[in-house]
Amino acid sequence: MLDNQATQFTTLSNGIIKAEVTKNINIEIIREQIINSFSGSRINRDKIDSICEAITKSESPLETWKTLLEELRSLAEYKISDDKPIQLPETKILSDAGLNEGNRQKAAELLKPENWLSMMTQEIDFEPSFYYSTGNAMEDTIPFSEASAGQQATALLSVLLNQEGIPLLIDQPEDDIDNRAINDITQNIWAAKNKRQLIFTSHNANLVVNGDAELVVCCDYKESSQQTQGEIKYEGSIDNTEIKNEITLIMEGGEKAFILRKEKYGF
Repeated sequence: MLDNQATQFTTLSNGIIKAEVTKNINIEIIREQIINSFSGSRINRDKIDSICEAITKSESPLETWKTLLEELRSLAEYKISDDKPIQLPETKILSDAGLNEGNRQKAAELLKPENWLSMMTQEIDFEPSFYYSTGNAMEDTIPFSEASAGQQATALLSVLLNQEGIPLLIDQPEDDIDNRAINDITQNIWAAKNKRQLIFTSHNANLVVNGDAELVVCCDYKESSQQTQGEIKYEGSIDNTEIKNEITLIMEGGEKAFILRKEKYGF
């Protein structure tokens, strides 16, 4: 179930966020089970930590845990007898973790099949890990927590816009979004408008104009000198002359500034 949700989350983010579940096993549950099973064996905590590390650092933690369970089962079922030499079963994970023959013999004496069965039936939890796809040619990823605020905001906004649901209200997304990502976001807005109502508060012309807003509401102070009480100054479509003038003035810095940029860019 978590795997399916992780895949869905990656899809909703347009591949920007990679979610991984199976490699991030909740080791604390396993650690507690091992400590309880080895109680009285005098196997120190460092060796138990080494066993846990072998699980968490493996390519497939769940498969390594299953292998360890088989090793513990073989010890639990092994019968030590005074009339025959001790030939303990092979236990690679335990041996690699530093458990010598004496440790494993003591574990075999203490472990009972019911102990192993309890470990076998213990539900194991997984904690998703999230990574940010840098989008470079090498398809590198970094932990999502290490991505910039702009990268994180862009990715999460993509997830929100790609979902159906109740009206979505987003306050000034341009504060966090990288300017280079605005075009991608506006394309997401076009698709999202068919699935849910979108309400943005913004000072960014690209979101309003390129996002093809159906209704633009321009707000202002009732008394500009006091700047305390607000009012709706204009509302309507972008085709409305008053709305166009407000967008040009507030978002583009005025008509002269807009024309000057146009001339400098050579458009």
